Amino acid sequence: MITDELSRVIRMAVLSARDAGEYTLENADFEISLETPRNKLHGDYSCSIALAMKKMAGLNNSREIAEKILKYIPAASPILLRTEVAGPGFLNFYLKPEWLYETLRLIELEDIKYGTSSKMVGERILVEFVSANPTGPISVVNGRAAVLGDVLSTLLASQGAVVSREFYINDALNSLQLEKFSHTVLVRYMQEFGHSVIMSSSEDGGADTIEPGVQSSKAAADISPVVFPKDGYRGEYVRDIARGIVAESGDKFLKCSADERDAYFRQATLSRMVAAQKSALEAFGIHFDTWYYESELYSSGSVEKTIQQLKDLGYAYENDGALWLKSSELGDDKDRVLVRSNEKATYIAADSAYHHDKFERGFNHLINIWGADHHGYVARLKAGVAALGHDPQKLEIVLTQMVSLVRDGEAVIGGKRKGNVIELKEDLIDDIGKDAARFYFLLNSYDTPATVDVELAKKQSNDNPVYYVQYAHARLVNILIKAEEMGIQRMPGSKAALALLTHAAELELLRKLTDYPEEVASSARDYSPHRLTRFGMELASLLNVFYENCRVLPGADDPISKELTSARLALVNGARIVQRNLLNLLGISAPDKM
Repeated sequence: MITDELSRVIRMAVLSARDAGEYTLENADFEISLETPRNKLHGDYSCSIALAMKKMAGLNNSREIAEKILKYIPAASPILLRTEVAGPGFLNFYLKPEWLYETLRLIELEDIKYGTSSKMVGERILVEFVSANPTGPISVVNGRAAVLGDVLSTLLASQGAVVSREFYINDALNSLQLEKFSHTVLVRYMQEFGHSVIMSSSEDGGADTIEPGVQSSKAAADISPVVFPKDGYRGEYVRDIARGIVAESGDKFLKCSADERDAYFRQATLSRMVAAQKSALEAFGIHFDTWYYESELYSSGSVEKTIQQLKDLGYAYENDGALWLKSSELGDDKDRVLVRSNEKATYIAADSAYHHDKFERGFNHLINIWGADHHGYVARLKAGVAALGHDPQKLEIVLTQMVSLVRDGEAVIGGKRKGNVIELKEDLIDDIGKDAARFYFLLNSYDTPATVDVELAKKQSNDNPVYYVQYAHARLVNILIKAEEMGIQRMPGSKAALALLTHAAELELLRKLTDYPEEVASSARDYSPHRLTRFGMELASLLNVFYENCRVLPGADDPISKELTSARLALVNGARIVQRNLLNLLGISAPDKM
């Protein structure tokens, strides 16, 4: 990779200047960061190492430091045309065109592997994401975390890490939400057999309303009404689950004992909801390696063992009838309850056991993707992990911001299925498609709010960014097919006269293709897959400039030499490979036709 070679040259120059007595440098473990200047008049790459060295080198003038480093950068280099010092001390590097041609040959040689690396070999990373409560469908907000976790996992794997995707199912026996959800489904189940439902309006101070039962062989007066749970789940999906149980079991649960009925509904609603969540995520192109049930932590004794371990390590104490974690000693703002006075373990007890289990499974790096509303929980979880002897820096929490939908200029505030949840599949994927949904979720950094314009996402025009990027790939494929139909034998890049690629549009395109591996590496390192959506759009834009200025295939009114055609076809093929690889990393299709 050109950046690796350039970094090596810079490092050697910095150390050579030190050894020659140009400055002192006590710490030789410095980081070299390369940037691509927006204005190519400032070079192909720029490095700010001299600015970072002011304190280390014992000099106040960073430009002076840069000039000293410049003296030890080889004048005769296979990659460097020249190097200049600019501004307060930037080193600007201008590279020879030959390295661009070599990169094009490398793209063709590596093909699907171009952009991958082994930088993270040895890392075993568990990425936990979505982990939505099993009480509702996967929402649009869940969808943003889902695609971030999925693409981040792919990016980390592309850099050599072993990565596993995990969904954590909150199904603990003491889950009040799950109990309320199963009871809501039971009420809807009874409604299917004629029971009217009393809907409380206490929230707004209005009178209660009654929803009639669906069917009955008895007079309505003979069937007692049932009360809808306070803050129960009102979406249409709840009725769907109830109808599914009716179709499978009939009125069996109107006749059995309350204990048998409640146990069945708890398990049946859980399994059906998890199946629905799996289905929605699969429609989004997301598959998990593990679906981890919280209940396993209790049934296996892991929670109890973890609590005892925290006691043995001296990080738990009793006060006011409860057991507390000394989380304030480990970075949290106060101590947290592990076990309540009613002897029920809290979330932090279970979550500490869960993350201890992750490390015990052999993962050396944990990444959790949560919503921004969980910000206050980060410190206490890290404290729990630290108390159990793990490095809290090896647990990273990524907090995603909200996402909203806009349709016809108006914000979408409710889903199609009469609930207050905007469903990922029903309200977005079924409307604009998987590819568009994934692309739009990835357009912005996860730490900024995102908006999806539904109507724009369906347009087949360059105004629609996902169409713009996919069409760029399809057009590249079409050029290669057309060349074959014209009887033009495409020459491999290793044999093509690539030195004929001298037009500014060609060189800019080549530079962009060369930047791709570093862009992938940066996206993985910084957890910033939005860089790739931007890169794809920028590549598509450069391709349009290339088409406007550089004819690829000969025409009756514009004949070009076979050698130039072969060179430009090699460039087209290289661009095709990069755009396809980029879309593959994003989990978005790279169509041959649009």
